[in-house]
Amino acid sequence: MKNHLDKGDYVLATKYSDGDPCDHFVVGFFREMLDDRYLVEDENGQLFRSNGFRRCEKISKRLGHAIVAAIPIIGDIPGRSIWFWRRNVKALENLCLSLSSRT
Repeated sequence: MKNHLDKGDYVLATKYSDGDPCDHFVVGFFREMLDDRYLVEDENGQLFRSNGFRRCEKISKRLGHAIVAAIPIIGDIPGRSIWFWRRNVKALENLCLSLSSRT
């Protein structure tokens, strides 16, 4: 069953339902459904993927900023699902803090 989203909701979306960090994932704004796919756009209204994403959930701005900040650590690297990080905001923020303390 697909979750209900309204146009403009701030979301996390993954290419596949499992949220593998080596696959395409984005933080953006829900536009609409296309068949069984979620269309997600950036702040300028441009779609991230023209054929959409299979999983999409509404998130807070706080979580969105933490995910974007952690992309160098969690993106394109085999490891925990993106959905793990969505459920564990505090762990994600701690990861971001450890990254920022190294620079």
